[in-house]
Amino acid sequence: MDYKVFGQKSGVHVSTLAPGTGNFGTVWPFGASKEAKTVFDRYAEARGNYIDTADAYQGGRSETYPGDVLTSERDNFVIPSLPSSAPVI
Repeated sequence: MDYKVFGQKSGVHVSTLAPGTGNFGTVWPFGASKEAKTVFDRYAEARGNYIDTADAYQGGRSETYPGDVLTSERDNFVIPSLPSSAPVI
């Protein structure tokens, strides 16, 4: 796994590959629920540490999946979230 520094001054190294959680949940007409744990486990085994999410995905459910499956490992991951009210640039 390759890593880059997150931002210019944070000193936090994040993996360059990151799973998006837009399909984690079943609020939309498509999505996955049970498979989320398998995806996160395999990603962690590959030493990934950056997970992309936003509260607009799957009615907010996509933000709770990382918390549900990574509870004991939460401190090992960077999970930024963009609120749906954030301006699009």
